[in-house]
Amino acid sequence: MKSWFALAWRSTAVVLGGLLLLGGEACQNRSEVATSGPAPARELVEIFSWWSALGEAEALEALIDAHETVHPGARIFNAAAASGTRAREWLGERLDKNEPPDIFQQYIHQLRAVARHAHEKEMPLDDLFDRLGLRQVVFPEIIRDITRDGHIYSMPVNVHRENTLFYNRRLLAAHHVAVPTTLPEFLAACRKLKAEGVVPVVTAGQGWILRIMFNALAAGQMGGEAYYGYFTGGRPFEVTPFREAVDLFADVVENYINADASDDGFGWTNAAQALYDGDAAMFLHGDWVKGYLQQLGWSGETDFGEVAAPGTADMFLYGVDAFALARGARNEAGARDFLETVASPAGQIAFNRIKGSSPIRPDVPRAELDQLGRETLAHLEHAKIRMLVRSRPIWEEAVADFARDHDRNKLLRAFLDAPPTTE
Repeated sequence: MKSWFALAWRSTAVVLGGLLLLGGEACQNRSEVATSGPAPARELVEIFSWWSALGEAEALEALIDAHETVHPGARIFNAAAASGTRAREWLGERLDKNEPPDIFQQYIHQLRAVARHAHEKEMPLDDLFDRLGLRQVVFPEIIRDITRDGHIYSMPVNVHRENTLFYNRRLLAAHHVAVPTTLPEFLAACRKLKAEGVVPVVTAGQGWILRIMFNALAAGQMGGEAYYGYFTGGRPFEVTPFREAVDLFADVVENYINADASDDGFGWTNAAQALYDGDAAMFLHGDWVKGYLQQLGWSGETDFGEVAAPGTADMFLYGVDAFALARGARNEAGARDFLETVASPAGQIAFNRIKGSSPIRPDVPRAELDQLGRETLAHLEHAKIRMLVRSRPIWEEAVADFARDHDRNKLLRAFLDAPPTTE
């Protein structure tokens, strides 16, 4: 099994070669030997991605392999591979200094806050989308999500379903618990598992992780249409539905999650590991968990299951990872070639069947996805409601605080003070 360390080593080797290449170019530039014709394109493309967990690193490596199959002279270096936890901070510093990588990763749901600054850091990709015919094949909601001020500035890589329930097949079977599809079934399963000495739900105490669980439960409690209306600002804000969502979330956190959820250093990979180890039965989280579990050797057909969160079968609450082409990219031509691979059916299959996410376009060869991958893509394609996740720092701070102080009124107040809007 290939690991992040293998990818990091490969990236290090690539960048050393790239530095030698760039150094050779510099020496040639300093010489007075006359040359004619255009300068040769650089082979090295510097990307910046913090995918490093199991499933993430292997998916990125598969995407790079797919690109190098089509462009055998290309060399891709992930500059974030050696930056560890400082990846996002370091990227910000480089962008501020106008020393960008060629391509950098971003989360589409976080772009609303920085949209007005997009022109300063990113190159528009309208021409690439038009040349490849992507406006006609990418899911229309995603085209809308990546369009700002009338232009496209991001190349989506995948679609992650965040309203996902993962479960340990053997644990549920051993305790004769059916996979819950409704909230009453989910709560009944939690009560039964707890009574029989099993942790019903595993999670972690970081705000963004708890926010994912809150959103999944809230969508099930409110119903897809009401949730969509409230969280897109298209429906008048009412206290009662949010109070009911808070009460449901509180019930789960106070009674059914793992005792070590808020321990320092306990993150989503630890929660996924607990599911794998049989220390908990279910996990409400994004479907990147699938990629992690598969890298541990688990099969989605025999070891774990993945379905829409209880009560949300009509809804696909999603996040999108994307790459942006930096203004001032040293190798714009090579970067555009890589983004073309990202959008291609081959690139989409190579990446998403390992990452656990769905392709951005439904016209991929589905036979090359596993059963869970085909089922999730079908859910995305046929969902009554497809909605980009909404997130605010105040909400993430509030759910994290609640895991410690269990103050329901304080959690509700976070939504009252910063209600969802159309922005």
